[in-house]
Amino acid sequence: MEYFLMRKDDVVTLCNLTEDGQMISWADRFRNPELSPLEHRRSRDYLRRWWNNRQIPIRQGRLEQMLREKNLAGPSEYLARNLGLSLTDYYWMKPVDSSLRWADVNLFDNDFRENLLQAMDDAPGRTAGSFTPNSSLRGELEKSWIIRRGRRCLVKGNRGELSSESINEVIASAFHQAQGYDNHTPYQLLRIKSKPYDYGCLSRAFTSSGRELISAYAVLTSEDPLPGESSYEQFLRIAADHGMDAELLRRDLEYQILTDYLLSNPDRHMENIGVLRDAETLEWIRMAPIYDTGRAFAAGSVVPYTDEEIDHMEVNSFEHTEAGLLGLVTDFSVIDPAKALPPERIREYYQKDTKISAARVDHIVRLYEAKLRRLQDLAF
Repeated sequence: MEYFLMRKDDVVTLCNLTEDGQMISWADRFRNPELSPLEHRRSRDYLRRWWNNRQIPIRQGRLEQMLREKNLAGPSEYLARNLGLSLTDYYWMKPVDSSLRWADVNLFDNDFRENLLQAMDDAPGRTAGSFTPNSSLRGELEKSWIIRRGRRCLVKGNRGELSSESINEVIASAFHQAQGYDNHTPYQLLRIKSKPYDYGCLSRAFTSSGRELISAYAVLTSEDPLPGESSYEQFLRIAADHGMDAELLRRDLEYQILTDYLLSNPDRHMENIGVLRDAETLEWIRMAPIYDTGRAFAAGSVVPYTDEEIDHMEVNSFEHTEAGLLGLVTDFSVIDPAKALPPERIREYYQKDTKISAARVDHIVRLYEAKLRRLQDLAF
């Protein structure tokens, strides 16, 4: 089956997909090479890798059940049936014999009703579109794009019966607000029907028909690093090469490193960092608002308790340990310890969860207090 890979209404190249949505081949000659995806550009097999990485992970939420109900072979067919559409960028697959245009299919403007979380009915009574952005929704945590009061929003759940990951997102929002830091994604708690946990969370999309997201993973795989260059410096260099304010970007990254340290978030991997790009000019604007802090405070695992455990926490990020990440910071003043959330606020948020033990909450608060003391020592 032949498709044009499109970016909005511009043809990028011609692709062949199997009936179950696997990419077989694509034309080597790109009609608009500057518009092609950045991800894996240094690989000869890069469009296939980009397409495979675009698919929703099979382990996300109730996806397997939904695929069986719809008689779909797998995530690739689900993605192809929805033309590869996303709410983070403007790429899509147009059947070669189709007269569809971006205005007909884009999900920033057209309605959709699919809700993988079964959380709520999006915009009841309105005519639903034919496609969903959930087929390209990354990550293994159960989640779903919805339309709420005309706005594109992401609803996220939790792993297990605790509300920890949703509560952590709200704690992070409160922390950024207290610091006066504007470049973050606000989250709010949300009750979701028929779930074992008390709360999920909701956030508005920070992308739009005018601004798209480019992940740090896409940036880093777009070109080879220089000899001896770390992934952190490579990310900064490539962003500066694309016209970003290098000083502001470094400040944003250092702020994020320090808040992740205080909130003990180990999961700042390269899909959880990104930059925003202008839809028309392709200008790289600023680091994307901080998002996905749900794994903070050892959500889903044992909370570090001893000083040895706290001082040697491992992370999935530019470095393998928190100590390594802190070594990247040049200006600790980007965080004001005096404006940090009081430990009792952390306790109050967790007390909203009726299923969490008092002992676990105590361990989380103790961990936060220990991090605050350590950061104050580093700052001075």
